[in-house]
Amino acid sequence: MSNILYNPLAQTAFESSGISKVENPLTVNQLARQLLPLNVTNKEIDSGLKRIYWLGNYTHKKKPKPVDKCKPKNQLKRILGLNHPPKDVLSYTDAMKLNELWMSYMKKVINFDDLRKRGWNGIPGCKHWEQFMTSLYKCDFHGAHIKVVSSKCCSYILVRGVIILETKNTFQIIGVDNKLKTLPKYQCIFELELEGYLIHLYGKHFIVRSKDRSKKKIKDNLILEL
Repeated sequence: MSNILYNPLAQTAFESSGISKVENPLTVNQLARQLLPLNVTNKEIDSGLKRIYWLGNYTHKKKPKPVDKCKPKNQLKRILGLNHPPKDVLSYTDAMKLNELWMSYMKKVINFDDLRKRGWNGIPGCKHWEQFMTSLYKCDFHGAHIKVVSSKCCSYILVRGVIILETKNTFQIIGVDNKLKTLPKYQCIFELELEGYLIHLYGKHFIVRSKDRSKKKIKDNLILEL
């Protein structure tokens, strides 16, 4: 089988175009020999022509998708209903018990006595303020008692309660009326009390899951705004 670049056309096609019929068509080897430099040997030409080139439809092998290790956990949470706490089961009294546990947890996370001994006085920008805000930013707020002091939506202002569930974008709280309420983080400024200090938290800086926030590095401009 000769390697011919084209099939011979009928004589009528040449006559209609005004071109005489080609008597000796070139093979692929002959054409390559004429076009390539002289330092390219015939052996190299033959080896190059033996290569297989995919000119048709070629299906790429699909790479297996990486397995999401968190997916089974998320499915289990969805099945157990942990993403949506029951509205009529929890009460404010139960939530305050959770708040007591959170207060004892915060005393271990932030040692106020040690901070005061080292010159911390609770005024923004004071000595060891950065250390205090970094510890506060990375802590878990499940059980914290918060109050909305400012919001773009006036219906959220002065709403208070104990956080029973924190998501990436919201705080879900139980109020004195034993009702479950959802507060968006981005639109609100929250207030909480620790060791007699009133602390304002800008919700837009907490739009991240609590487990990811503990590993996230806090920025300098964030410390100033907090």
